[in-house]
Amino acid sequence: MMNASAIPFFSAVAVFLVALTATAAHFYRRRPKSKSPYGNWESLLARFTSVDRESITLIALDLVDESGDPRHGGDDIILDPSCISPLIGGLDGLEVLKRNCAVLIDLAFYVQQWYPEALVVAEQLRMNAREIEWHIDRLRGAAKIGKLESVFPEYGQRVIATYYLMTRHVLELYEIGNFPGLADLQRAL
Repeated sequence: MMNASAIPFFSAVAVFLVALTATAAHFYRRRPKSKSPYGNWESLLARFTSVDRESITLIALDLVDESGDPRHGGDDIILDPSCISPLIGGLDGLEVLKRNCAVLIDLAFYVQQWYPEALVVAEQLRMNAREIEWHIDRLRGAAKIGKLESVFPEYGQRVIATYYLMTRHVLELYEIGNFPGLADLQRAL
């Protein structure tokens, strides 16, 4: 037979277990349906806005080389600064690149599920995206005072070169990890 002093103890344990089970059931029902907060692979790629890759490459490689180092020397391609804005679509084209930067960051975080070292790349991409945002803000300010044409080549080309390098970093990340979807990513970028 149970001791009279043990009844309150077992009652408290029973109440605790019921509360614990109810809490676990509540959070189990509210868990996210997808594994990744960034969505699945198809939804990530669908968020990309199409851009003219050839123009981006042409403009970026006029400022930096394939590794991201500044170009030096006389035999480099020298792009006429007045061509940069029409090639990329002006400030609207840069806004598209800015939106695509968020997708690039999400792609790096998506890979992090299987490849934890992707965190370093994702953080670098986040800093690059912040730099792009800063340059675009400068261009918006210049547009407000009517000086966009004079500063677009400098800031616009930096935005494009940074975006170009971001795409290269994401592709390298997927190549290193040999992740499925690399071909789809190459087509999208």
